[in-house]
Amino acid sequence: MLALQNSRHKIILGIDYGTTFSGVSYVTTDKSDIDDITIISSWPGDEQYTSWKTPTRIAYARENTQIKKNKWGFEVDPKLVSYSWTKLLLDKNAAAGEHDDPALSSMVGSSMLQLPPFREAAGVCEDFLHEVYVYVSDKLRQQMTDLIFDSTPMECWITLPAIWSDEAKDATLEAAKRAGFGSRAGDEVFTIAEPEAAAIAALKRFSKPDAFNPVKPNENILICDCGGGTVDITTYTVTQVSPGLAFDELCIGGGGKCGSTYIDRNLHALLSKRFGPSFDNLAFAQKGPGSRLMISFEKHKRNFGRGDEDEILELGPIRLDVPESEYYDEDERVVKLTYKDMEDLFSPVITEITKLVERQVKEAKTKKDATIDRIVLVGGFAESQYLIDALEVWGWRNGDIPIICPEHPQSAVVRGAALRGLEGIAPRVKHARRHYGFVLGQPFREGVDPEDALDNFKGNL
Repeated sequence: MLALQNSRHKIILGIDYGTTFSGVSYVTTDKSDIDDITIISSWPGDEQYTSWKTPTRIAYARENTQIKKNKWGFEVDPKLVSYSWTKLLLDKNAAAGEHDDPALSSMVGSSMLQLPPFREAAGVCEDFLHEVYVYVSDKLRQQMTDLIFDSTPMECWITLPAIWSDEAKDATLEAAKRAGFGSRAGDEVFTIAEPEAAAIAALKRFSKPDAFNPVKPNENILICDCGGGTVDITTYTVTQVSPGLAFDELCIGGGGKCGSTYIDRNLHALLSKRFGPSFDNLAFAQKGPGSRLMISFEKHKRNFGRGDEDEILELGPIRLDVPESEYYDEDERVVKLTYKDMEDLFSPVITEITKLVERQVKEAKTKKDATIDRIVLVGGFAESQYLIDALEVWGWRNGDIPIICPEHPQSAVVRGAALRGLEGIAPRVKHARRHYGFVLGQPFREGVDPEDALDNFKGNL
């Protein structure tokens, strides 16, 4: 029970607003351990969904006459006009990175990255986050009564990709505030980089005395956060394990917009090539995120690498006019994919992630004369057995670096965000990613300053 008389008592909230899925964690400041953090795993929907995260998806009532109010997350039926991946549009003005999906910028406004005609990207993010805020607030009220919830300040930690531009980071923060986070008297909103949050959770878990593979002082640990939209990589040096965890950032991290949605875009490109206008002209609701096609593909994507290489995977149902196509079953109305097809869809993404890991390992060696002791995979895409296997092969060939995927890797970021607020754990040393310069004008000193230093600008253009 929360203590009303304790003015320092707070609710710590972690919010992982992801490209494909979003999660929330919470803990109260009378707790003291990572295991005390609660991850919300019950989400609204036609059925009672139990999941670490809910789909980052929203359908507006004004566009769907069959619903009376906006639907979000698991509530969104495949038949509804809905919007996903909006997070990627917040950073659309940034220059493309070396490891970004090359097709991403061309898809803005097309089948995979649409916006409603009445809302900008930041507004769609705000609307989704508002639904999350209302749901989480109601859930907390049920657990601790209205009186206690209303009188207890809340500290909200929003996670952001480390590779994002300042414009995108600010847009997300402002959308979260407009959505309701930090709106009550005494509430505060902070941001934390996703790989930093993941590192806090992973290193805290590995520093526990009963950890299966405990971390040791002076270990260099590369955190590879593989999400739906972005991949963030940062390396940390553990400086202390006991009596408390302490770590420093070893070198500047890297990343790219090459998360698991890159594979989805590759699928669309493949189906467009195979089926032409029959696929291209399909309505967004039939082929976009949240459609039956993509929901079935998501299941195969998660399991790829664990099954039989001779198995034919089926996507759909979906109606296509492609008579006698070897890639489509007209009777069952399903698209057919082979193991080789899936490899081709995954391969460009795995290549970019491997390049990012390799660059970070080389940078640690050349700039810090440091070797990487282990690579920790977190994020939703970290559950991919195909990705794990590929990185294990790379690790074995490059110094036999072990690849570790902790339990529930998709919850590492949101758990670490709450832990940051609870214990104040953060890297003691960080490296500046940008430098900002300022132009300064000084009065001209006759006889002292050279004549060519004189600026005759009078303030009129």
